Amino acid sequence: VSELLGSFGDNELSPECLDGVQRCGILKENCVSIPQNYTAFIAPVSSSRLYTEARCQSSFPAHPEEGPAAPASGMQRALETPYVVRSHAASQTHPEIACWTFSHPHPSKSDTMTRMDIEDNTSNKTNASAEAAMKINNDRHAHISFRCDPMLGASAGCGYGALNTEMPSVDVKVKEGCEGTNVTIHGFLGSFHSVLYESPSVESKVGKMKQKSSDGKRLSVISIAPNSFSIGMFSWFPLYFPLKQPLCAPEGSTVNCSVWRRSDDARVWYEWCAEVIDNNGDIWSTSSIHNPGGRSYHVRL
Repeated sequence: VSELLGSFGDNELSPECLDGVQRCGILKENCVSIPQNYTAFIAPVSSSRLYTEARCQSSFPAHPEEGPAAPASGMQRALETPYVVRSHAASQTHPEIACWTFSHPHPSKSDTMTRMDIEDNTSNKTNASAEAAMKINNDRHAHISFRCDPMLGASAGCGYGALNTEMPSVDVKVKEGCEGTNVTIHGFLGSFHSVLYESPSVESKVGKMKQKSSDGKRLSVISIAPNSFSIGMFSWFPLYFPLKQPLCAPEGSTVNCSVWRRSDDARVWYEWCAEVIDNNGDIWSTSSIHNPGGRSYHVRL
């Protein structure tokens, strides 16, 4: 059992920590991890408040331990750093979409040993699980397209909390050149959905933290993604990925987002960028890649 989940699922290095346990060779073949898996989600957000507060971080010391005389962070670092935020004055403009999923123990583990290997303590394959974990690569990349949403994500609200299922349907007439339908994208909100435990039993009562999968299995889940938000949970808040220059998305446009999870021998970091494609298929606006090489933000291993 581990408590390593972050706002974006893996941003507190849960994959690296749990893979390290598997590499040690101490896991039994029938080991069950809690959580069993977690999926990172991302969605565009419009919020001048979040953007302004991120910009304000540029005047704070880059290394607070050096005292008030420490050099300031600077605008580049401030706007290339993700922030855990309790979004209030914000609007999630599109439904969130999954980026990637991590599962534990690593799925390759189940294919590396036979039952005879498990029962034979002298087998050379008893450490096959650990050997498989040595080859795990936790780098990820997702390219996501957020299609035009006439409701502008109204049911998702500020991006934190459950979807408003009582939001009345609105007949939105999309007209070319219609004023008042543009939206400004100030960045992206990251969230997660995690399956803590998947039980074959369906006899127990399904509570607010439990769901049933399509095959009838009972799932114990926690989530801060609006589509599956765990009501009453206040342990995690979204991760805000700012854009250095907000992007204007005209009506009918598509917002594309690319996000990378990268690592080297000592660090893990995220990189992200965005572009807006108008309804004619032309690039309307685009951003640079934020935090390349982890120059502004990273987490040390």
